[in-house]
Amino acid sequence: MRPAARRFVLLGTVALATLVLVPAGITLWNRGFVPWFCLRLEQAIGRHVRVERLGIGGLRTLVAHGVEVFGAPPFDLEPMLRAERIVVRLGGPDRGFWDPAEVTADGLDVEYLRTATADNFSGRPSAAAPSPPSGGRRVSREVALSVHRARVHGTVVLPGGLRVAFRTPEASFQRSPQGKASALLRDLVLEVGAAATLRLPEVALASVRGMPMTATGRRASLVIPGGGVLAEGATVEARFAGQGVSVDLRTDDSDGAASGLRISCRIAGDVADFQMQARDLDLRALDVIAEPRGLGLDEAHADLHVVASLDMERMGVAFQVDSKLRGLQVHHPAVDRTPWRNVGIEIHASGQATTATGRVDIDAAEVRGFGVQLNLKGWAELLGTPRGEITVSTPPAAPLPCADLFAAQAQPVRQALEGLVLGGKLGISVDLSFDAAAWETLALNVRVHPRCTVKSEPQVLASLTPALLQETPTGLLAPRLPLGKYHPDFAPLAEMPRHLPAAFLTSEDSRFFAHNGFDIETIRHALVQDLETGSFGRGASTITQQLAKNLFLTPHRTLARKLEETVLAWRLHNLLGKERILELYLNVIDLGPGIRGVRQAARAYFGKELHQLRPIDSAYLAALAPNPHVLARRFRDGHVDDGWLQRLHDLLAMMKRSGRLTAADLAAARASKPALRRIDKEFTPR
Repeated sequence: MRPAARRFVLLGTVALATLVLVPAGITLWNRGFVPWFCLRLEQAIGRHVRVERLGIGGLRTLVAHGVEVFGAPPFDLEPMLRAERIVVRLGGPDRGFWDPAEVTADGLDVEYLRTATADNFSGRPSAAAPSPPSGGRRVSREVALSVHRARVHGTVVLPGGLRVAFRTPEASFQRSPQGKASALLRDLVLEVGAAATLRLPEVALASVRGMPMTATGRRASLVIPGGGVLAEGATVEARFAGQGVSVDLRTDDSDGAASGLRISCRIAGDVADFQMQARDLDLRALDVIAEPRGLGLDEAHADLHVVASLDMERMGVAFQVDSKLRGLQVHHPAVDRTPWRNVGIEIHASGQATTATGRVDIDAAEVRGFGVQLNLKGWAELLGTPRGEITVSTPPAAPLPCADLFAAQAQPVRQALEGLVLGGKLGISVDLSFDAAAWETLALNVRVHPRCTVKSEPQVLASLTPALLQETPTGLLAPRLPLGKYHPDFAPLAEMPRHLPAAFLTSEDSRFFAHNGFDIETIRHALVQDLETGSFGRGASTITQQLAKNLFLTPHRTLARKLEETVLAWRLHNLLGKERILELYLNVIDLGPGIRGVRQAARAYFGKELHQLRPIDSAYLAALAPNPHVLARRFRDGHVDDGWLQRLHDLLAMMKRSGRLTAADLAAARASKPALRRIDKEFTPR
């Protein structure tokens, strides 16, 4: 055969062999060696592995691209690790030729997920160790491992539903064949729900075979989302040992530091212990949370000591809290229209809570603020149908010094009651029990002993006292008020028809002649109605309290005004008799636009004098009292609708049942209607 022919045959044979053997080799590689490689990785880590592409990178070196490692059950359907590239150097004859000796991973994305019962790295804590998914033996030799350009993130769901998320955009990891491991995380962020964020520029982790893993981070910042930095320059140290975890955060380096924050958490099995201690902690960062609730923290500081132990199996927590807050600003419209500044409060409490039922048991609690020291104990269930029993009292052996109590009130309250000088001591005890399934069973018991004494009256009351007692126009304000016969609109109680004060007593304060200016039973009924309707618009003021408001205070419903009203009503009750209080009340009550007192009201609404009023007319005036301006506007055209007429008849029936109206008068009243005049006055509050 000629040489040219031989070369042609040789080339043809090589080409044919290439066409046959290369596809066969590729098929053998993809169907044989790649699954074998995945199996070896699965045997090494005990998790299902998927590889997109496998190549040879050199002598005894394999390069895998697009690697996915799946989580442990019940997270085995989602990858917990993705890698752009993994380089595996095989051991060779002296180690086990096909055993991995060194693994280098690049471009990793690692996601950690944990619930109360399992995580995607180790599975359920109570489950047996996982078997290799494809059978075979588990590799026992340690493998050198290096990780570069890793992104780590994850979520931990704690008992009670609290979520802790973390992420780091850059991480590296090394582990030697002897089991010594280290890692470096940069720009680590931990988010505790929506409440707080911990930022660490750098965290170093280290572990040695048989020893706990440790983690250390410095220059950490504790940030309140939207609020700013609560603590900065902190050191964080953590230890991980089996099922046990401990984490410590501190901002001070010595016990003698003037201020600082320390937080520690220990988790062992199903028990988590938590402690927090703060000295002179600046609360400005929390202002974003407090401000919408009417509490300013821009200048507030706190001393805190919190100890809690959580049983994650029983979902119960025992707690002890000791706190001192100062520099608070209160500017809630329900408290006062003038801000309260530089407020301080102390809370000391211990007890237990069960998150599953929402029950809180207070073994002992003490609250101090505004010169008041109150002890609290009891229990409450807040989930489902709320119920509970609570007792609030001053210390039995140490009632409150009244002079100190008044001196410690907010400046707007002291200003409103300027001139008041108190003596003696005050003791109070309140028992409350409730069940949302039957609000009508709510029990409220209030005991006051001892009581304050008065050395000097408030100026606002002292200026009117001669007129209130003697009916003479003494003082700057008295001549303008219908407090005595000197005023043309004053109406003595003796000259009023009996059904007129009877209507107001029945509508506004049926127990007026039985209480001492404050009616606990009326307060209880009002509280029941408010709780049943879910709104707190029902008042419980007695006629004495309403007189104090009408004489001295603004119409704004605030806690400060209620406190001022309570003090002034207490003084009116002690200075005046019941008949005089009722008489003054009927002469100064606001009954519509520019209408003060029943005499002006009789003329404005009916064009009558008091002695001409009928029971149905008196019922109409009394029914205006809760909201006179709105109701007067409703009937400004002189027309009374059937719904309002029925309300008046119901009030008349109540007067009959209480003995304040005869049967004949009731029958006559039901057969009549109020003959109203048109009201043309401007409807603006006086």
